[in-house]
Amino acid sequence: MTFLYQIPPILLLIVAVFFAVALAAGGQVFLHRRFRDHDFVPHNEVGGFIIAVVGTLYAVLLGFLTVVAWQHFAEARDLVALESAAAADAWHMALGLPPAVRARIRGDVLQYATMMVDREWPDVRVARIRPDADWVLMDAIGSAGDLTPRNARESNAQAATLQQLNTLHDFRQRRILSSQSGVSSFEWLVLFVGAACVIGFCWLFGSANARAHLLMTSVVAIIIAATLTLLFQLQYPFRSAIGIGPGAWRATIDHIHLMQSGPQGNMRM
Repeated sequence: MTFLYQIPPILLLIVAVFFAVALAAGGQVFLHRRFRDHDFVPHNEVGGFIIAVVGTLYAVLLGFLTVVAWQHFAEARDLVALESAAAADAWHMALGLPPAVRARIRGDVLQYATMMVDREWPDVRVARIRPDADWVLMDAIGSAGDLTPRNARESNAQAATLQQLNTLHDFRQRRILSSQSGVSSFEWLVLFVGAACVIGFCWLFGSANARAHLLMTSVVAIIIAATLTLLFQLQYPFRSAIGIGPGAWRATIDHIHLMQSGPQGNMRM
């Protein structure tokens, strides 16, 4: 499945629609050449009622899964924003720590953010997660946790920094889990079986105008193929070209660089 995400979404949509129309139209032409057109006309009334029921059930199923995938996509985007915000907050909360500890934690946070852009996002496009960023994050947590505060200022800074680092760790784990969950193979099987049933019912109608009938069947196939393609692109929020990019992490890196280049000396590493 990974190679399909390397195809530009618009091209994948065109290919999916082309094959869907070819199969739907080809099946109808074959069936109506094998049997006479007027053999299907007497069944139009009953067939229309049945396809209304089948089509409604399939539309509900397809719509429900698409909405769930869309919500999953939106939640993943929020997780990225919260994770990057926690990293920036941890960088700021280290202000009250001793210079050596502060420099180490801030260096780890900046390295973590840079790894998100340079390594993790390209890796997640191919469904791979490496532990490098975890080691960097654990080093920052260990540096803050090993500190023995000498006064209330350091104690408060330590507690605040650890809270943000732990929040960062939690959001990272949730994001990784979100990147690995999508529509199951069984659900895809049910969707394709349902699509075949809906298209199959379109073949069983008779019409005085064969071209108009073929056009109507093709429109149904186009709508189903387009929606399935959208669902495919949304199911894994970080893999496709329309997926979630590392823009939030770039913004965090730019913010840290801005703080370091500002007039406040306590913003230095």
